[in-house]
Amino acid sequence: MREAKKLKICFIAPEVAQDTATHFLHKYELMDAIKDKADFFVIQPTFAGIVRMKFAYFFRGYRTFYAHYSFKGALLAIILTSIFGGRVFYWNCGMPWLYRRGRLEEKLFLFILRHAIFVTGTEGLAAEYIARYGIKNPVRVVPNAIDVSRFQKISKEDARKKLGIPQDKKIVLFLHRLSRRKGAHLLPEIIRKFADMEDILFVVVGDGPERKNIEFQVSSFRIQDRVRFEDSVPNHRVPYYIAAADVYLMPSEEEGMPNALLEAMAAGVPFVASDVAAVREMTPPAMREFVLPYGDINIFAEKIKKLLADEELRKRISTEEQEWMRRYDVSAVAPVFLELIKKAILR
Repeated sequence: MREAKKLKICFIAPEVAQDTATHFLHKYELMDAIKDKADFFVIQPTFAGIVRMKFAYFFRGYRTFYAHYSFKGALLAIILTSIFGGRVFYWNCGMPWLYRRGRLEEKLFLFILRHAIFVTGTEGLAAEYIARYGIKNPVRVVPNAIDVSRFQKISKEDARKKLGIPQDKKIVLFLHRLSRRKGAHLLPEIIRKFADMEDILFVVVGDGPERKNIEFQVSSFRIQDRVRFEDSVPNHRVPYYIAAADVYLMPSEEEGMPNALLEAMAAGVPFVASDVAAVREMTPPAMREFVLPYGDINIFAEKIKKLLADEELRKRISTEEQEWMRRYDVSAVAPVFLELIKKAILR
């Protein structure tokens, strides 16, 4: 029997390294899951990347482009395929309406949404994009996915030993870019609510524009003993930090379908997070109580304390999270991605 030809997909992303602090490593896991059915040509929309894109198109036969967030990459692929043929998928998952670009960039963004096959992370976000941007064509949904097993191989004791984190502390983890979008500027006020609780340690991992301001406020509030700061870490080391934590903290102002919460749930770590974008939609019923209004310092502190005080509650949530995460494992999402590409090619 003749073997089916593999699909050829040119995958465009803002960065392509596997050892950075971003979540792009998960995309390589997705590609690896379907490597027997699809060949991927991965590029970054730099000058060299654009040259490689043209080479892939004209000499290697890659006519399908999948632009993950990359605004520039999607636009270039649309121009190329509108002249010579092919198709472009554009995946965007966030709240771009909160941060308007300049007039020209906003028009180009709308052009991309309406001329590419637009893909986002959840049904709720799909409806939001349609309402806000007047998208007439169907919006496809392919959720973020991670290799769940990668976050279930490390014990809390081993993770803390490796990272030098005290075994006898209750750990609240913030692991993200230190920016206002991620709510990093709220951390000092939240941590201040735990000033008299010596058994609790906040571990803040990341870097960004708010770093100096956060450190200054922590010093001003005299809560240095409640915080441990670490620089950004490559994603392949993230499972150790997640495993070491008792609670994951995500007080973001803006998100899409955050990989950070998928990672926490995969490891069975309860979280306290802002009720933005797809957060409530993507989390199990047991965690809805801990999806909170953005910026409410008091309720964030209250819910963190509730989780830290009740080990049995944390265990119940952990079990439900890990069961829930089966739907977001790369083995479940990869066929959805593959079917999306196949349908577009065959229509």
